[in-house]
Amino acid sequence: MGLQKFGEQTTALFREALNQFIEKVKKDDQVIAAVLLGSLSYDQVWEKSDIDLKLIVHDQKLGSGYMCFVENDVPINASIQTRNEFKRWIERSVGGSISQSMLYRSTLLFTKDASITDYFEQIRIVGERDRQLQLQQLGGYSLALLAKAEKWLHVKEDAVYSAFWIIKMVDVLSQIEVLLNEDVPMRESVKQALAYNPDFFCVIYTEMVLGTVTEAGVQSAIDQINGYLNAGAERIFRPMLAYLKEEADVRTVTDIVLKFKPVIETDTGSATAICDWLAERGLLMKMESETKATPKSRIMLLEPAYLVESDEIPEWERG
Repeated sequence: MGLQKFGEQTTALFREALNQFIEKVKKDDQVIAAVLLGSLSYDQVWEKSDIDLKLIVHDQKLGSGYMCFVENDVPINASIQTRNEFKRWIERSVGGSISQSMLYRSTLLFTKDASITDYFEQIRIVGERDRQLQLQQLGGYSLALLAKAEKWLHVKEDAVYSAFWIIKMVDVLSQIEVLLNEDVPMRESVKQALAYNPDFFCVIYTEMVLGTVTEAGVQSAIDQINGYLNAGAERIFRPMLAYLKEEADVRTVTDIVLKFKPVIETDTGSATAICDWLAERGLLMKMESETKATPKSRIMLLEPAYLVESDEIPEWERG
């Protein structure tokens, strides 16, 4: 039997199992809506696939947020949320995040509550503010991974392990590329990025995977990554730059963390690494500010602090 024919039969089997399961679930007065996730919603299933569902139920205390069912020998993995939990989850989702992309290609199978449809549509929209915050978070991840790759090449003199860190970085950089193109990163974000920027991702992904690892090749990939991040610095780290420009004064790393921690994952280490990197490129001025280890301490210590010192309107703000 041909592979295409086999795939069609498998898909038909899964569809039949899904339809039978949904007909049963619709009769449950506690279930408000069902959302199809994963491969059956937007990709190709095969014999080792399963069906991923999200069931939205009336508000109540649930014994478990996840259950596995079976229909026609097809496993059905279901996450179960109350209506309020589902709405809160959407409201706190950051645009472009994994949770947002997971629902972007999902299918609302049915709903008994019109408000669910409205909330479901919200997840398909990546707000500009959320996109910028996600870019900044991914930018911080990429700088940390790039530092590892550079260390293993230049300090440890191990090109193979440096290449390993570059490969780990590809997924992060691909999500950045997709977001820069105002799209939503999927699980296959590398495929998306290859379509948007084939020259760059062929060097750091395709050639790294298919080619022989050499010191010169790894250095070339690192140079390409540095160039990519340098070119996109003002767009990737726009929230950080905008905050410091708006403050128009020196702000410590602690100030920066307190500003961004409520909306994206931020700590003093990542904030310092981002600001130092921006300072090296002349986008920030690095300074020092006095602080104490505890409120009762009498010994003054120094903390990194940063300032945007320019009356010019930067490119990221003009855009």
